[in-house]
Amino acid sequence: MHANDMNDQQYDYDVIVIGAGPAGLTTATALARSGVRVLVIEKHRGLSIFPKATGIRPRSMEILRGWGLEAEVRRRSQPNQLGMAISRTLAAPRQVVDLGLPTDEVVSAATPTRLAICGQDQLEQVLHDHLRAQGGTIRFRTEMLGFSQTHEAVCVRLRPRDGQVSYQVTAQYLVGADGGRSQVRAGVGIEFEPLGSEGNHLAILFDADLSAVLPDPPYVLNAVVAPGVEGLFATTGQPTRWIYDMEWHPEAGEQLEDWTLQRIRARLRAASGLAALNPEIIGVFPWDFGAGVANGYRRGRVFLVGDAAHRTTPRGATGMNTGIADGHNLGWKLAWVIKGRARDALLDSYEAEREPVGRANATASLQTMIDRPPQDFLAQDFGVEYASAAIVGGTPLAGHRAPHAWVELRDPRALTSSNGSGHATTSSGNLQRVSTIDLFDGSFTLITGPDGYPWRAAAAELAEAGVPISVLSLGAELADPYGDVVSRYQLQDQGCVLVRPDGYLTWGCDVAPKRAGDRLRDVVRLATGHRIADLVG
Repeated sequence: MHANDMNDQQYDYDVIVIGAGPAGLTTATALARSGVRVLVIEKHRGLSIFPKATGIRPRSMEILRGWGLEAEVRRRSQPNQLGMAISRTLAAPRQVVDLGLPTDEVVSAATPTRLAICGQDQLEQVLHDHLRAQGGTIRFRTEMLGFSQTHEAVCVRLRPRDGQVSYQVTAQYLVGADGGRSQVRAGVGIEFEPLGSEGNHLAILFDADLSAVLPDPPYVLNAVVAPGVEGLFATTGQPTRWIYDMEWHPEAGEQLEDWTLQRIRARLRAASGLAALNPEIIGVFPWDFGAGVANGYRRGRVFLVGDAAHRTTPRGATGMNTGIADGHNLGWKLAWVIKGRARDALLDSYEAEREPVGRANATASLQTMIDRPPQDFLAQDFGVEYASAAIVGGTPLAGHRAPHAWVELRDPRALTSSNGSGHATTSSGNLQRVSTIDLFDGSFTLITGPDGYPWRAAAAELAEAGVPISVLSLGAELADPYGDVVSRYQLQDQGCVLVRPDGYLTWGCDVAPKRAGDRLRDVVRLATGHRIADLVG
């Protein structure tokens, strides 16, 4: 297909996402919430039955919180003690190893939410339901046969797995969220760089009551070390459902067929110390305890997220969470370009911002967590610093996730208006205690000091021109009873900071210049993919 054939193309969808794991569903959800027509293709008959990753880290929970999904994820979660118990069998005396996780007091200073132990299958169901509610489309039992791209579109060949004939759909962009053996990645010729492996493992998903040999609540990880039954029992977010993980050796001729149900049940009885245990075996999943990264996240109109872009070991619960952050970063950018709010160059910032994070997390996952300082855990969530052309600067906070601070938000039904001089006028209204984290989804957000009237007028001009931007000023919409906004955002009385739709700071300024409108307009244009040369005139 030639580029000219796609002129005036009526796309079937704006974006097609291949793969309905957490990264793909997060990408699709971010798009659907922005009104983008998105299609998700999944080759399996439904969502995964395997919990896989079970630790949803605080930053991921913040994203889910912003979409109104935190409560449902908590409902599907399981209380756990965040440590690793080590014993000969589950029934034997145990020694508990600290995993280096920060205390609740430390976490609460950084975020309004907490880590959750929720099976990946449960999280996928929450995202799936929300995606559908937002107008997204998902087709199960459908495989991608191939694709091609031009300067204007991507054409994807699909085939239902029930024997129907194949068909073609077109979209402006394609996102590969199809795992470590990504067909999309291969289709655009992006190589995958292995970073190391610690061998082959079998993960056995089973249902059984282990409460007789475990504390209440159980530890999230339970290692057993008796000879012949070495392995790890991991919680899944549901009290009677467990993963038992062990090494196996296909390189030495061992075959999956060797692990019969009878042999697996015998192993679980011995490892648990419960001779009468009769576990229901739900599935057996071979996997490689390794990590690697793709040598690129974008080729033209095709992007990679999740395991297609980077694969981690389970250590530190970074794999799924890194993929969720990928989708959150890419989703708003694709939506803004599709809707004409940003230039295509904004999409280059996806790789620039997320590739270093994926590589760092994949590399770190090959290192043991034991003896890591607790701050390392939070740093992987909140210490990420983006460097791209879409990060404008002006403050040391630029490129960082906007800090959490408790504020009092005036009743949105009584929000600030502006009089002719640009000074805020506020009607009386109730105040709600919220975190700043809750304020950024969907638009740019300008936070100003109490004397930032010129910035308010500048933002109003942009809003009238169609730019999705909201303004929150101390003393108007926001009350800062603890002084945390001023201190954590380094906000001066006449200053402001600009937060992107993904909750990352792109720019800040300490004073309001005479031509504040021009300055803010230029900043927003730079943050949406324009170049400095575009600003002339």
